[in-house]
Amino acid sequence: MKDSRLITKNLIDAELSGKKTHGLIRLPEIRKQVVMGVVSTGNNLKILKNKQTSLFIEANHKPAYIPIYKSLEIAVKKAKKFGMCVVGIRNSEYGSGYIGSYARQAALSNLIFIGFNNSPGVLVPYGTKKALWGTNPITVGIPAKGMPVVLDMASTIITWGDLIIARQIGKPIEKGVAIDDKGDVTTDPIKAMGGGLLPIGEHKGSGLAFIIELIAGALTGSRVGKAVSGGWGTTYILLNPKVFRPLEEFKRDVRKAIEELKSAPKKHGISEIYYPGEKSQKLRIDNIDEGSIDIDEALFRDLEAIIQL
Repeated sequence: MKDSRLITKNLIDAELSGKKTHGLIRLPEIRKQVVMGVVSTGNNLKILKNKQTSLFIEANHKPAYIPIYKSLEIAVKKAKKFGMCVVGIRNSEYGSGYIGSYARQAALSNLIFIGFNNSPGVLVPYGTKKALWGTNPITVGIPAKGMPVVLDMASTIITWGDLIIARQIGKPIEKGVAIDDKGDVTTDPIKAMGGGLLPIGEHKGSGLAFIIELIAGALTGSRVGKAVSGGWGTTYILLNPKVFRPLEEFKRDVRKAIEELKSAPKKHGISEIYYPGEKSQKLRIDNIDEGSIDIDEALFRDLEAIIQL
């Protein structure tokens, strides 16, 4: 599949799943990065190492969407045959996109997906007032009977995409999620872009982001904070449940865990308890059935302007 189609696939998947922070709002910025020459459209991916249970790829400054989707085609086959596959991708650009899309794809192939990605430095480590690391998401996909379990969470309270949306529609962000370039708490998305985003759970989210920075960045020979230059890194693991037990037995127990969670006593005001990824996948199905997605008017104008160029 062509590079542009892979990017579009991820952006549309994000829109369908209600993850507008990683959807079409990203397209104008991607185009800007291409025009500036930051993102490569010409260099091909290069397989640096290809072993039975591992794959190492040089992205050559292509957007991470491309090497992740393409590596999945190879990694899924390896994990099916050998029980697991560890994939490292170095020197990608811009960002990793809607990672839940990759995790869901792997889980629908009856494989467990565990992913780590670093990205441009916007996270302010706990106790500091300077952004060093990216929003650094951890993503896990687990096959189940029916829709898979998909946890896709950033190490920050909100994401860079939230800032982009808030800036575009001219609304403030919530208080206590970002700081400006002086280290003061701000609700202005533009000032937050010049400052940074705060981690979830204070020191806990900060620690999580640091570990992901090392696994995604240092392990692959990619950028590490502001200390090591380079492109961005991705490390993900595909694990075949059959290594330990029959797939159907594993899925049965996952289903029991889901049912226990959803039938647990609800707090006042809560109508339904969702497992990770359930709401977004249900919304994705509904949007596909309806054959349409809602797009903000300002974004629609931006997309029209790109088409006319």
